[in-house]
Amino acid sequence: MMESEFPQELQTQAYGILSSNDVEPLEAFFSHVFGSQEPQRSQAYTFLHCCKKHFPHLLFKKLFFVIRCSPVSDTRSRSALVLRYLKICDLWPTLSLIAQNYMKSHFLVCLQEEVSMPTLRLLCGIVSEMGSEISKAGNEWPELMEFLLNSIQSDYEKLQQSALWVLAYLPKGFRPVVCEALVPSLEPLHSAILQALSSPNADIQVSAFGAVVSLIGLFMSSKGRNWFNDLLRAMMVGLFNLLSHLKEEYARGAVNELIMLVMDKPQILKPYLNHLVLDMLNVLECKKVTDETKLFVDKFLLAMSEATDLAPMMRELPHETIFRLLTTSMQLLLSIKDDNAWYNTESEQGENDGKMDVYKSGILFLRKLSTALGEKRTLPICFELFLGHMEATEWKERYAGISLLAVIAEECSDEMVMRKGCLDQVIAIILKSFNDPHPRVCWAAFNFMQQPTNLVQTMQILYHLKIVYALDAALDQHRNPTVKEQVVSALQYLLKNVPSDSLRMHTDLDGILWKLQKEPQKTDQNALALRDLQL
Repeated sequence: MMESEFPQELQTQAYGILSSNDVEPLEAFFSHVFGSQEPQRSQAYTFLHCCKKHFPHLLFKKLFFVIRCSPVSDTRSRSALVLRYLKICDLWPTLSLIAQNYMKSHFLVCLQEEVSMPTLRLLCGIVSEMGSEISKAGNEWPELMEFLLNSIQSDYEKLQQSALWVLAYLPKGFRPVVCEALVPSLEPLHSAILQALSSPNADIQVSAFGAVVSLIGLFMSSKGRNWFNDLLRAMMVGLFNLLSHLKEEYARGAVNELIMLVMDKPQILKPYLNHLVLDMLNVLECKKVTDETKLFVDKFLLAMSEATDLAPMMRELPHETIFRLLTTSMQLLLSIKDDNAWYNTESEQGENDGKMDVYKSGILFLRKLSTALGEKRTLPICFELFLGHMEATEWKERYAGISLLAVIAEECSDEMVMRKGCLDQVIAIILKSFNDPHPRVCWAAFNFMQQPTNLVQTMQILYHLKIVYALDAALDQHRNPTVKEQVVSALQYLLKNVPSDSLRMHTDLDGILWKLQKEPQKTDQNALALRDLQL
């Protein structure tokens, strides 16, 4: 037998604490686990894993004892957190049958008596996991089903909340078992969840969203009536209700549950896809809704675009709908500030100074969305948006336009090269942007010309004389060191990709070499490359 990784002294200490009726040592242990002081924190985790390895049944009982008896809500909550961290699936099988039956009855009592809502939420998750472990062992827990049905129909909000949280947290493998057990009570359960979806209590509303997702198999398989239709309509009404009352954190939770639904059972949404997209576009177009919430909505729309069952329908959406979808997504790219740190070439973040997380997420979303919808649907619209943004007076919009161009160039380069007039328009706009009034737009244009796409390579081959001339002029014009650094990098990229014979046609090659040699940063490679051209 392999020797334990935990010293005998620690094992003895663990047994003494777990078998004692005194909870003070465990409370002190919690202060270390949830604290930030080292090495106490690491030592507490070592103690915890020693308990789990050698005395899992005692550990489960001790934590439950604290949950049941401690008068301090923080202590009860911490005990529940530790129990979830240790994983019920590892601890439950170590209990004796008598201990399991005790836990089953008393945990349900806890759900009725617990007054702290954060602790109650944790306990509901534990009960869901316990139910799953009981089912895996081939046993039943009829008292849990009775509790759920009685509580969800109760007039007492805390009981409703308990039942909804338990349902929302059901492990996937346990959901079919629960659905089968609840079939005889489908109608009252459906009515209770409908009522919860319109509750003025936002916690109940959002947990009802989660309950619908968990029980979707129950509402899908029942014949004779479309039970899900009423629920989905109530979910969307509930979402708009949360937004109208400025409860956006709850609204994000509701949208996240819808994302889980798309990922789990996308086929059920087929009949409602058009309406769902339009409803979500209304959210995206609402000026009162924050960008953070819009990102969740974008994730939902992207999930539908990528779902195998829904993607073909998303690609067939009307032109106007896809235009609205891409237009609203472009708004995320305006989340950028003219941060002073950006102008400092020594800044740690460099080009990312001023770019908020929303901007970065917007780039990722547009990239994935254009892939999911296909270049034939997205390119004409994106190119139109690009042209429109480049005519704007606000620098952020022009910067967003070049950012969008970079995204579609990654996904649609070949189509853009073949598209009539596209190359001429792009090169004219990019060269103009070399002299944009705002340095960040100039930087974006120079950076775009270093993008390893077929579009940029084609531009360099066909318009290299124009580009070299414009970059040469930019070396003289720009005094901002951050921008000038990008000019030099753009020249370097050009030298690497354009045949030397073509570049020798530029009459002032020696002048460019002289200018580059005077630049203090990142110029050695350029000077060497240009010197090679003269040989």
